[in-house]
Amino acid sequence: MSPRFFAVALILVAALPVRAGTAGMITYDTLPYGTLDAPLILRTFLPDPGLDDTVMAHHGRGARTSEYSPEIGKDIPGEVVPLQGVPAAIAVNHGPVLSYVFDTTEGRLLYAWQGGFLDMYPYWGEKEMGTRLFDYVPRLVGTLFYKAAGKHPLEIGGRSVSEAGAPRFVGYDLVDRQPTFIVRHGRHTVRTRIRPVPGQHALRLEISAEPAAALAYRTEYSGLGVKTESKGDGTLVLMLSGPSLGAFEGYSRQVTIKEASIAAGELFYRNYACAVCHSTDGSMSHGPTWAGLFGRERILADGSKIAADDAYLLESIKDPNAKIVQGFAPNFMPPYTKLGELEYQSLLLFIKSIRPGR
Repeated sequence: MSPRFFAVALILVAALPVRAGTAGMITYDTLPYGTLDAPLILRTFLPDPGLDDTVMAHHGRGARTSEYSPEIGKDIPGEVVPLQGVPAAIAVNHGPVLSYVFDTTEGRLLYAWQGGFLDMYPYWGEKEMGTRLFDYVPRLVGTLFYKAAGKHPLEIGGRSVSEAGAPRFVGYDLVDRQPTFIVRHGRHTVRTRIRPVPGQHALRLEISAEPAAALAYRTEYSGLGVKTESKGDGTLVLMLSGPSLGAFEGYSRQVTIKEASIAAGELFYRNYACAVCHSTDGSMSHGPTWAGLFGRERILADGSKIAADDAYLLESIKDPNAKIVQGFAPNFMPPYTKLGELEYQSLLLFIKSIRPGR
């Protein structure tokens, strides 16, 4: 499989986050999130988690180019190496429940994950920064559970839409704040709506085609579970579920600390997107609040009880599904297994410092 790249020198584009029903820039946050009912829609450069050439059949490729000096107005020794990524696809986030990427060039769902969204730090930088990293490709945050493979899985009248030639992306409609993607495949206009399935590594596809014809979904990804929920003339609703294909922790920031501290733990709480699911004021979210958490007895999903001590908290950071608290769903949080010992200890100190009602 050859990697896909794009040449930054040849592309000028802004990453525009749009909350469904609004327009314009909405945040300086490098870890932006939507919600289950009001997803965040972001069209920008996106990571390539290892998509094969057949999936990306209609994409071009960037090429190495000579390094150019604007100061002297000519090329200088050296090369500019294209960055690996997917240009100008659409990423959608429903909070930790579901994130996915729909590609406008291929007219299909590329990949989906849970437990986070995109870390925009390498592209946006921080609000206080005077310069950017000029990386342009955000990093995934969360657990990948679906990745496209092979030709387009949608069949119309018994034939893959891949046989209809290059698709043409028409745009998307917002229906109840949820995007419905519209793509022309030959003489058919296909509408695709992608919805979360809370509590599972899964998503729901709602597909319709005009003019109406028999629809089928045949994937070359052997590990994917495909459950047809309803089927009609020109309509198809199915659920896709898959195992964990990898956990991603965002962009690796070089934060150097000499000792564990509450202040460092609060920084990591923000940098690693813990705030998306864990409040510090006692309010409910997708994960248990950290307010007054340390030392409290926890009732787990199986009815057993455990004290929230150092060992429990560390295990929950490194293996979130090991002990699920009653009333909360599994699979939202990716495992954080690559932190340094001082980072783990700082997070513990920060959690211990949060009193009830903070």
